[in-house]
Amino acid sequence: MKALYRLPIAGALAALLLLSGCGATEGETTGAPPRATDAIVFPDEPSQVAVDLKVDLADLEQALEREVPRQLWQINQPDTECIAPQKIDLALFKVKSPKIKCDITGTVTRGRLRLSGKGEVLTIRLPVRGTLAARDVAGIFKGETATGAAEVTLSLRLDLTPEWRLAANTWLDYRWTREPGIDFAGQRITFTSEADRELGPVKRDVERIVARELARLPVRDTATQGWRQGHAVFTLNEHDPAVWGRLTPQQFRFGGYAVNGRALTLRLGLDARMETFVGIKPDRVDPSALPPLARRDKVVRTSELHVPVIADYAVLEPVVARALAKRAQRPFVIEGYGSVTAQFDDITIYGTGEGRIAVGGAFGASSDLPMVSKASGRIWLTARPVNEPNSRKLRFAEIQITGSTDIIGEQFLFALANSPDFQGAITDALAQSFEKDFNDLRGKIDRALAARKGRLTDYAITIDTIETGVITAHGAGLYLPVDMTARIEARLRRLK
Repeated sequence: MKALYRLPIAGALAALLLLSGCGATEGETTGAPPRATDAIVFPDEPSQVAVDLKVDLADLEQALEREVPRQLWQINQPDTECIAPQKIDLALFKVKSPKIKCDITGTVTRGRLRLSGKGEVLTIRLPVRGTLAARDVAGIFKGETATGAAEVTLSLRLDLTPEWRLAANTWLDYRWTREPGIDFAGQRITFTSEADRELGPVKRDVERIVARELARLPVRDTATQGWRQGHAVFTLNEHDPAVWGRLTPQQFRFGGYAVNGRALTLRLGLDARMETFVGIKPDRVDPSALPPLARRDKVVRTSELHVPVIADYAVLEPVVARALAKRAQRPFVIEGYGSVTAQFDDITIYGTGEGRIAVGGAFGASSDLPMVSKASGRIWLTARPVNEPNSRKLRFAEIQITGSTDIIGEQFLFALANSPDFQGAITDALAQSFEKDFNDLRGKIDRALAARKGRLTDYAITIDTIETGVITAHGAGLYLPVDMTARIEARLRRLK
């Protein structure tokens, strides 16, 4: 099976139930059942495709590490009041000590930046180290030096705008794990009040870098490419029978995101009509422009796919022809007519209305009894196709036999057509179980969809459940409703 790589979702699985397909030929003979012309009308219910698009944020972390300055700010405060005046009780009277001034200098630097996240919060952590010195204390002492450490945290929340742009809002938090300070004359000289003011430029740098790197991610280009390529007719099976699928996207959706470490997962969605055709190649629907992004329900985690399968009657004709040719290699034993050798040709199948189909063919029969003359003519069998929900077994009920008016040996051929052996050959051919074919193709599709590569993304599709409905016959073909659930994961490739 070629071209499976073009299929975002495996509608081919449903087509297995109709591998014996369906259609009609022109020029029916007199006496043929009426040909139905009713169209197939099925619910216009779009499939809800949920896609988790994963984005590696390693490039963002590297850009921040490369561009955020190592030295965050400097401290230079000459003639600062280092120790406030104190009241001293000398018993007879109280005195007040003078202010003790000094020059405070220092630097604040950062260590290796770390990017991580959880839930909907993306976190950028900067380990900060400060060195503080008090010089020329009271104009007498040389001074002392102390260090301090802090964990500065910048938190971001992201959003995907209707115009397909990733945006972020940022807020700042920090916590000193050890405040920088100097113990002098029983006093503790510390520095923390400058942090909010000095971290402002750092926050702006981070916001600028994040906005630039998010803008580089080709989210809109990926969506545009997927939108255009999604409007497609693709081959699911090349022959025996030929099977095509058609996908018509209708709306992209966004349902939020989740961060786990450096992995950002965008929860995207697609509303699309999905169809499968057996023996009938449909026309491709021309894509419109990429629509604005709509919202997706955040609780949706799986894709709910509705895949109506439509089959052409013409695909069924060679199946019946092969079955009758094989059966004709052995004689039919018919009461009153002896051992009968039969030939079958020109098999025709179409819908007759009221949920029934007609199977017609040219018959020739001869008996080993000398008193039974050879017979020829065209015989028609009509029946209603029947299956149970979620069953790959098809059977035919309410079988009726009719014939054209030019039959030679009418009673002889009708006896052949009504014999359980003959009807069994046809119904066995049409009622065969497709369970093995179904499972074989399911395995092929599962392997094919497990790891696929696109120009901007790699993706994998896992089909969880498949439910089939009841088949119905129409003038336009056979129709089978199929519902599937699937999980789709995609990964946006890192930019070089």
